Amino acid sequence: MIGEMTDEMDTDKTEKNRIQVTLTPAESKKLISLALLEKENFKNALRGGTIVIHPSSTTYFLYELLTEKSPEIWVCGVIVPQGTCINEAMLPEISEISKFSQFWVFRKGKLVESPPVDSLVEELDKGDVYVKAANAVDSKGNAGVLIGAPDAKGTAGRFVESKRNFDTIIPVGLEKLIPSVEEATKANPKKLKYSMGMPVYFRKLEGEVVTEIEAFKILFDSKAYPIACGGLSGAEGSVTLVVESERAEEIEEIKDFVLGIKGAAIPPLKIPECPCSWKTCSLYDAKLILRR
Repeated sequence: MIGEMTDEMDTDKTEKNRIQVTLTPAESKKLISLALLEKENFKNALRGGTIVIHPSSTTYFLYELLTEKSPEIWVCGVIVPQGTCINEAMLPEISEISKFSQFWVFRKGKLVESPPVDSLVEELDKGDVYVKAANAVDSKGNAGVLIGAPDAKGTAGRFVESKRNFDTIIPVGLEKLIPSVEEATKANPKKLKYSMGMPVYFRKLEGEVVTEIEAFKILFDSKAYPIACGGLSGAEGSVTLVVESERAEEIEEIKDFVLGIKGAAIPPLKIPECPCSWKTCSLYDAKLILRR
């Protein structure tokens, strides 16, 4: 788990082979998506069950890999320089959260039309998989999501509160590392006096977290150690890792694999003109709107 990032790389006296890689956020998202395809519960659900994927920039590549085409609407809530906002294309879909149906649903490997969220949650059962990307992860492997819906549940909350026995997989890049998910849950938008963008709730997610660290473990059974985050000239939000293997030939495989995902990119996104129809965004500062 993510706690392994605190390990000392040189405590093991056996000979190791290492490679240093830098991944932009988009490249990390593709790496993690490729790893999800190799997970046993994901493969089993793809063969004989149901997989529900929540559209997001993190799962964008997962959709591409499963369908061999790009999704038209691929994200709902977003964080942009102005603050927390919504993909313009999603505005008509979220007027009534209980009827939201913009999920990517695969039944026995085939993409099907998604029912509304409340019906969809009730359909999932043992052996099925729900994939929900996170907005935050901490070093203990806890993950959390931002919810802009006034009911503080949104769509993710409906899955979290469900008693159905499905698996939840939480892909999240280390660009979203925060000190403590538990501390973040204490934030309450009702006590805000100001908000850049719409006020959001922070909710803890329960499930199996997959970061770049777990992705390298799944794909190559290798250890990955984050050594830096951030960058410049297009590398903002990047993560730099040292990946370790006992086999020199595997290091070459890892190098070729990472070079194969270099350059991965997410398409541009359009957010609504202010003010939009999302009523909870009333705290946004008009001066900042005019400045953008």
